Amino acid sequence: MHPADLQQLLDKQAISEVLFNYAAGCDRRDWNLFRGCFCDEVEIDLSSWSGSPASVLRLEDWVEGVRTGLSGFDATQHLSGNHRIEIDRAKAHATSNIQASHMLGDQRVTLGGWYDTHLVRQNDAWRIARSQLNITWREGNEELFAQARARRSTP
Repeated sequence: MHPADLQQLLDKQAISEVLFNYAAGCDRRDWNLFRGCFCDEVEIDLSSWSGSPASVLRLEDWVEGVRTGLSGFDATQHLSGNHRIEIDRAKAHATSNIQASHMLGDQRVTLGGWYDTHLVRQNDAWRIARSQLNITWREGNEELFAQARARRSTP
């Protein structure tokens, strides 16, 4: 195998690991694992879910926002699959299907769709520079998101 082809395979695997760690960090509430997926400044576009425009956030603000949004749930499960990855030197573009279930008591809200993710290589590691969530379907009571946030902020 040509060394460039081998490097391409290694990079694609490393990028898939970043996408998996994004999901695992959320579900395990492992905020160090989650934090390690991103650049120090990241553009986040959740407009298809929240209606809010894309914004550029400092890493710690992004991590704290996700922690606040998810920690009030009893459990979450974010599935990431069908990764399509294109690499151009120190930049990469990935699309991946997502299904995200959120449990609170005996109720669940699930979102389905795909992520459009741009990554950069920094210090021999791939990091997410831009992430756009594209929701294509929803199921369940979306009021659970507000209930989970309120529950998280209650002492």
